[in-house]
Amino acid sequence: MNKTFWSAAGLACLSVTAHAQSSVTLYGLIDAAVIYTSNQDGGRSYAMASGSTRGSRVGFLGSEDFGGGSRAIFRLENGFDVTDGSLGQGGLMFGRQAYVGLENDRWGRITLGRQYESMVDYVAQLTAADWSVYLEHPGDMDLTNRGVRVNNAVRYANSFGGFTGSAMYSFGGQAGSFGSRSMWSLGGSYENGPLYAGFGMTYARQPGELSPGTFWKDTNSAVGEYALAAHSFLTVGGGASYKIGKAKISADVTHVEYKQGFEEQDVNFMNYEINGMFYFTPALSAGLGVTYTEGSVDANDADPRYIQYNAVLNYSLSKRTQLYAFATLQRALGDAQVAQVSQFISASSSNTQSAAGIGLRQSF
Repeated sequence: MNKTFWSAAGLACLSVTAHAQSSVTLYGLIDAAVIYTSNQDGGRSYAMASGSTRGSRVGFLGSEDFGGGSRAIFRLENGFDVTDGSLGQGGLMFGRQAYVGLENDRWGRITLGRQYESMVDYVAQLTAADWSVYLEHPGDMDLTNRGVRVNNAVRYANSFGGFTGSAMYSFGGQAGSFGSRSMWSLGGSYENGPLYAGFGMTYARQPGELSPGTFWKDTNSAVGEYALAAHSFLTVGGGASYKIGKAKISADVTHVEYKQGFEEQDVNFMNYEINGMFYFTPALSAGLGVTYTEGSVDANDADPRYIQYNAVLNYSLSKRTQLYAFATLQRALGDAQVAQVSQFISASSSNTQSAAGIGLRQSF
């Protein structure tokens, strides 16, 4: 009897140890809203939308501890449309993220697979697109709206005190050409109390051929014509945020360049944004922001410009459930012909477009 008891106890200890060394977490988020748009192709519209503030998703995050501060890690994350149950990211099974890697407390982390680049990791949280995907910089030209994932990517990241940095390279996969359709990205951030500062840089060869419908759509009135034709693409950006009492103020600046983006000539854009969020109570917050965009098209000396005003209101029913509302207004200026507040809706038939939505978000 004693032998049986100690054998059972030993198995129980082994079970606990195995559990402590390996873990898999199931997580997800469901976001649904009703969206009003003032002008889509000349008419008003009302529609349901999935992921208007955060993309609806379900994912698996896992690790296996080797001891000595080292572990294997993986993430598989699927996006979906809650309005009809369809898969997101063009129907991919794990279209949001899919990677595996190794991590050490001292030497950092290396991951391989489908991942985000540095503009998402370090700059996106400074923009109003962090509040809603409908509040992006025109056409998501600088990738700060979290819509771009990079395939075939090897990424290294590490932290030193308040500094975090990463470098990534994506293999193009085209036989006979190492650089064709490739990407690289660098970035980092610094955090110290109320201060956050972030910087990112991403370069892509033949961006229109990398992921059709993922980078830029041909219906993107702001940059689709330039981006899909470009020989190469570069975006560089940075900014900072600072918390003062119940408020957080953020500012960011990004530069975008499409090499040979129109009639074999270069196209450049600059985005300047400032926004602020005020927390009235732990449950209630509101934000306001403005983005000014100016461009230059070398082929015809055009200067497309945009100004967009953004607002959001959040109320937490619990730690996992939030109600929200947002509104945005964009005006196309200079040589820009039409407004389009987001690539997720059709362009206006005029130089002005507004959109508003109210929705519910729950995480688990």
